[in-house]
Amino acid sequence: MKRKLAALFLHPYFLSILTLLMLVLFYSSIKVTWFFLHPANHFQEAVELWEGFGTILLGLGVFLEERPALQHILGLDPVRARKEEEDAVEAVCHDYGVIFVIFGVIIELFAWLVKIPNEVLDTYGIEFTFLNVAALAATFSAVLQIKFFFEILAAHFKRRK
Repeated sequence: MKRKLAALFLHPYFLSILTLLMLVLFYSSIKVTWFFLHPANHFQEAVELWEGFGTILLGLGVFLEERPALQHILGLDPVRARKEEEDAVEAVCHDYGVIFVIFGVIIELFAWLVKIPNEVLDTYGIEFTFLNVAALAATFSAVLQIKFFFEILAAHFKRRK
């Protein structure tokens, strides 16, 4: 039972659904950010949203990057007949995993720059710039998530053509 559950969480279909959920989170963060960037509103909630998005993106990147190691630890080594398909999926997961880790760190970094007290690092007047850089990095990551969605499915069906 545990192996089947683990195999489900490491399956390309689950990874593609996870990516779609990340895109929903991205869309929600963009909407909330535009609401909180109005001068009359506090934007601390938007900062926290981007920080959370960056953390989740970073976690997704590590999960994708370490997928082969997780499979090995859980005893889910690929079946020899599907080795070509599994190698293609692993390559896509590793490449995008590294990219998502990098973008997650960038998003978190710029969200944290806003949170640092002005006595330590004077960011007064440029908080919106930092937040916009985080939003821009998240936008690039969302485009890459869409690309990942299609590439992971293409890699999964590679051998079945």
